[in-house]
Amino acid sequence: MKDRMKELQKIKGIGEILARRFVEAGYDTAAKVAEAGEDALKAIKGINPRAISSIISQAAGFAEEGGKARAKRVEELKAAAATLKDQVEGIARSVRDRFSDELQGKRGKKVEKELLKMVSALDRVEGKLGKRVKRAGKGLAKAEERLAGLAEQGVKGVGKGLKKARKSLKRVLS
Repeated sequence: MKDRMKELQKIKGIGEILARRFVEAGYDTAAKVAEAGEDALKAIKGINPRAISSIISQAAGFAEEGGKARAKRVEELKAAAATLKDQVEGIARSVRDRFSDELQGKRGKKVEKELLKMVSALDRVEGKLGKRVKRAGKGLAKAEERLAGLAEQGVKGVGKGLKKARKSLKRVLS
């Protein structure tokens, strides 16, 4: 509640008490304040009727800025997900080149299965990027960290590393 109140307090004419009343009335974001309209805001106790139009225009400006920043972040995360896919494909090529004999066995099949699961998880994360921006950013960063250096690992290490990276992506989906 305090974070929402601080966001509203950035609007000139809204102090701590008025911000609390806005949140209690259901207008907890600048976008909701902008959409509310003059009549809805007049019903909030303690608001200066002459300041309502200014509050609405400021809230609309803040909402627009927030939307642009979010869209930019989503694009950055999509690029990061594409980079991770390329990295996973590079790991797959490296494993095929270095361990062609071992890939025929049980461990090799497990690694191939983990590679497919990892690509599938990245596809699902890309679908959720618009809804879970912050969590997706953390998950992608953690997965990238865990994939770093896997190309030099043995078959067993690659399998474990892929599994750990996939689990960090799984948190985005839950």
